[in-house]
Amino acid sequence: MSLTALEVAAIQAMDKRQMKSCGDSLYVVVEPIAKGGGKSFLGITRFPPRSPKNGGKRVEVRIGPHGKGVGKWTLKQARDEWERIRTWSRETGKDPRTLKREEKEAKEERSNSPSLEEACSAYLDSITIKTKEEYRGILWRSALPALGAKVPVAFFAWEHKGPSGKSGREVVMDYFLSIQVRAPVQADRSLMVLRQVFDHAIERGWMPKDQNPALGTKRTKSRHKPTPHATLPWDQLPKFFGDLEANQANGSVVVVSAVKVLFMTFLRVGSLAPLRWSELDYEEDLLVVPGERMKNGAEHFVPLTDPLKELLEGMRRLNGDQEFVFASPRSRTFAHISPYSLNQHFIRMGYKGVLKAHGVRSIPLTAGQEVLGFPPELIQRQMAHIVGDKVRRAYDRSTMLDERRKFMNAWCDALLDQGLKV
Repeated sequence: MSLTALEVAAIQAMDKRQMKSCGDSLYVVVEPIAKGGGKSFLGITRFPPRSPKNGGKRVEVRIGPHGKGVGKWTLKQARDEWERIRTWSRETGKDPRTLKREEKEAKEERSNSPSLEEACSAYLDSITIKTKEEYRGILWRSALPALGAKVPVAFFAWEHKGPSGKSGREVVMDYFLSIQVRAPVQADRSLMVLRQVFDHAIERGWMPKDQNPALGTKRTKSRHKPTPHATLPWDQLPKFFGDLEANQANGSVVVVSAVKVLFMTFLRVGSLAPLRWSELDYEEDLLVVPGERMKNGAEHFVPLTDPLKELLEGMRRLNGDQEFVFASPRSRTFAHISPYSLNQHFIRMGYKGVLKAHGVRSIPLTAGQEVLGFPPELIQRQMAHIVGDKVRRAYDRSTMLDERRKFMNAWCDALLDQGLKV
């Protein structure tokens, strides 16, 4: 005999688990007192829907806990739900236990989760680092075509099973491995950018926490070993500056001057090449590089030393009517010299594999300590390196600008002693 709603409510938990029929193969299950005594509804049927002799197996379909309110079921609601599940199973020929999972997936598809392309755009809008355009290229030229630009970003959660039957992690790893076989460094870079996109999606609530499918492991790192940028030791600078001044490479005045400013400021070429006259503050004796041209996204201050100002005044006589300090009519892509022009000039000077523009940055960090006796932290601040752990960075707002100015004066004077001409 099936139970009524009052009878279901009146059942008391006992020492043993109870299962009582509510009719039509629907049961109320009462857990023992030791397990809390909770009540829930359970449907029992056979799938495939044949007789036991023809191979149908007994399957149990959990409806949900008994009660009123969100996520709970009254007896009437449980009966209606059980009838709906059995009808769906008969009509579709599918296991009745899969209905809720399929409905959950369909709900996710109809959810407001943005597409992967929208998540990528939102991430790029949130950052101001110099490599932003590089990241955009990785995403739009490679990742989005491979992964699916219109696929909801929530579908890439680590454990989510998509239409292909693969989890989000498996889909992302297939993409990573397809690149790794031909370009391991690019594969590492792509995975890193995707990891940041998914981290941003998790922060926005578009993906579950701890479900980033692009997490790196020892196995996802290529065996490529990066090599340091070619640089010069301090005692070889006199020869280099002599070669620079002789200019047998036939470099333009603008490029040769940019090389000298590179040595005096050790800025990254992406920050140096687009230098504008408006960024020079002679009242404060500072060159102020805006954050969008800095790798860390923060505004950067370079004290103007006398040698640096003298060189810049020479450039003003040449390009003072232009927007850019290193304006160049030769450049077809930019209104200023190309960031690649400095490395090209080093090659033409005969320094291929011996010196690169980025390698110049290691010279002040080394010689600044060994030759000039300045502390490494001070030099790193002037190089726009991040100094200290997260806690220190959160509370230490000092710029040490006066100390940095002393270092820059000593540095430029030392370059003059090594043969740099301004």
